[in-house]
Amino acid sequence: MGMVASMCTEPIKRRRAEKDLDAKVAAALRERARSRQRNFRTVNSITMRLPRFKDGLRDIKDVFDQYDEDSDGTIDNDELRSCLGKLLVQMSDKEADDVHRYCDIDRRDGIQFQEFVVLLCLLYLLFGPDVTRRVSEFESAKLNRVFDDLIDAFLFFDKDGDGKLERKDVTRRMNEASHQERTPSHITAQLFKEMDLNRNGKVNLKEFLYSIVRWAGHETEDDDASNEGSP
Repeated sequence: MGMVASMCTEPIKRRRAEKDLDAKVAAALRERARSRQRNFRTVNSITMRLPRFKDGLRDIKDVFDQYDEDSDGTIDNDELRSCLGKLLVQMSDKEADDVHRYCDIDRRDGIQFQEFVVLLCLLYLLFGPDVTRRVSEFESAKLNRVFDDLIDAFLFFDKDGDGKLERKDVTRRMNEASHQERTPSHITAQLFKEMDLNRNGKVNLKEFLYSIVRWAGHETEDDDASNEGSP
């Protein structure tokens, strides 16, 4: 009976965590958009940064391996709490559980590498550059640049600042540069479909980050296998 009850309440807890953290992330994005000049003016300028994204991901993979204490390719709840403790991120057990649910994007009962990148970027957005300094003091400047670029790339598409992208936002931005040919509608439709992981017609920051990590080309063999059946 206890297991059945847990299975019934888990989706409710996940939805509550999703709603609460989406609101916090959206508020942080609005504040960032007000206080910083945006880095990107065109889609091409984002595409040209993909090699830098990929280079930064190599450093984050080393960090992931450190916190994956049992080397099973997944960070579980206990490992996440240990990670948050080492990064001096103050959270209650409930808040840590909610973050774990929120960043377990593929719902494989743990945080794999791509999701860990999302986790660190969200912590950077919410708690500031002290997070990356504690991740790696030597590489913190590089990680800051990578995370700044990733967040600013999302803000480039999120023109109305609500923390959610709709297909029209992506289409408009893809076709804004007057000197370029219009991007075919089937390409923008496929691009949006790949980002809209929960198929609700909107893409939040974590879905966007997860997709960018995939497109940057840093995947493990397990990630490749899991994505073969993905739309």
